[in-house]
Amino acid sequence: MFTQKLDFKTTDLETFPFPFTTGNYRYSNDLRKLQNINCVEITPEYELQVRTKRRLLEEQPEVRYQSYPHTHEMQWEVLEMLVDMAVSRYPQHFEVIKDGQNWTFKNNILGEVDSFIFGDSSTLELEPFDYIGRHFHNDFVLMVHRDDNFYLEVGQVSYAALFSAHWNKGMSFNEIHGPVPFVSRKGDQLADRIRRFLLSVEPGEPWTRINWNLMANRWDVNYETMDVWGPERDLITPENAGELVRLRVEEQKFYRMPRSNAILFVLNTQFLPLEDLKLRQEWFDLTYSVLQDIPKEMAEYKGIAPYLPQSVEYLRREKEKLKAVENKA
Repeated sequence: MFTQKLDFKTTDLETFPFPFTTGNYRYSNDLRKLQNINCVEITPEYELQVRTKRRLLEEQPEVRYQSYPHTHEMQWEVLEMLVDMAVSRYPQHFEVIKDGQNWTFKNNILGEVDSFIFGDSSTLELEPFDYIGRHFHNDFVLMVHRDDNFYLEVGQVSYAALFSAHWNKGMSFNEIHGPVPFVSRKGDQLADRIRRFLLSVEPGEPWTRINWNLMANRWDVNYETMDVWGPERDLITPENAGELVRLRVEEQKFYRMPRSNAILFVLNTQFLPLEDLKLRQEWFDLTYSVLQDIPKEMAEYKGIAPYLPQSVEYLRREKEKLKAVENKA
């Protein structure tokens, strides 16, 4: 039976990718070059997040992992990149022994050791992409370059925001982002503008951007479980929004794979309850300003319209409480 409990929240505010720099937000092409090209990151919540991700993958394997048979060579390319990055950045946590094509990969945090023949998928219990993805808290999506576009052909997704590997498998970049209700200042579709940019990304020069949403006490909202999470959004009130509604921030990283020419999307998703925004007054003020200014179309596209007013009202009440305390001081 499918279960989902939001087991963690970000505790290290120094590394939380807070998304707002001004008091209003509109879709924009905020891509920038990635300074640290190593995407492997061990957070304080690493073990809890990885184990929960694995549980979700076991409970809904077809929803959360999808691939095409012809992608195995590309999957091995991704496995090699992630293993090398993990060992390079965290040698105390990860080890790899390479004896020709015979590899042994060690995850010292989880106490796991696996040996396999690189390039031979029969030597792993899982597909290479699915196997290596389960060692990191990120979501991973591989989009194959074909016909001047990118097509989702492998995906391991556990923190989706109106997205799923099963639903979106085989779709082009433009089809996936078709519902985005905004155009750029030049009048072209924002999704198409980003697609054209991705075509220019070179191997060894990854880029990044930030996406955000709100979650009503959920890890993800995928299409297949809308009957479960849809009604739950109506349970949010101004009284419980501080605890149950979380600012979901997705740090997206884009890598052009040198051999397959595909684009690997590495998605680092972190969650912060609205009540924890009070730990950083600037974050609280910016979030309150942004949320009360969200256009209706954007709120509906993001799926937050049913509980956005309650969230804003919670923030307004907390702001009034703070003013009252300041006036007494």
